[in-house]
Amino acid sequence: SMNIPRRIAIALLLVATVASSSCDRSSDAETVEVALRTSETYQFAMATGDEDGARILSQAVHFSVSEIRRDSTTNWSALYVYAPAAGFLGEDSVQLEITTGSDGASAPTRRKRVTIRFSVRG
Repeated sequence: SMNIPRRIAIALLLVATVASSSCDRSSDAETVEVALRTSETYQFAMATGDEDGARILSQAVHFSVSEIRRDSTTNWSALYVYAPAAGFLGEDSVQLEITTGSDGASAPTRRKRVTIRFSVRG
């Protein structure tokens, strides 16, 4: 009966090791849950620096607007904007990638994936 607790401890140790090794510092992930009405527009500030990157990895499905804006109206910061399709009620999602840490000459040192899950109601 002494073997059972030892096996459990080893299994837990393995799980902890796998969980910590999958979190490297150059890559990060975040999920944002958003509830909004069909008439509302959602905005998510992505990146502010000149060399910071912002892109859509996986586009939303039920939208009238789902885009990254970076112009004089956003003060040249990357802003993700989402508005649900007219009459749409339900779940939608988009996956974004933000890259930071570049000095303009070198590649970015940090990547962050953001999944935004929309719950659209009337």
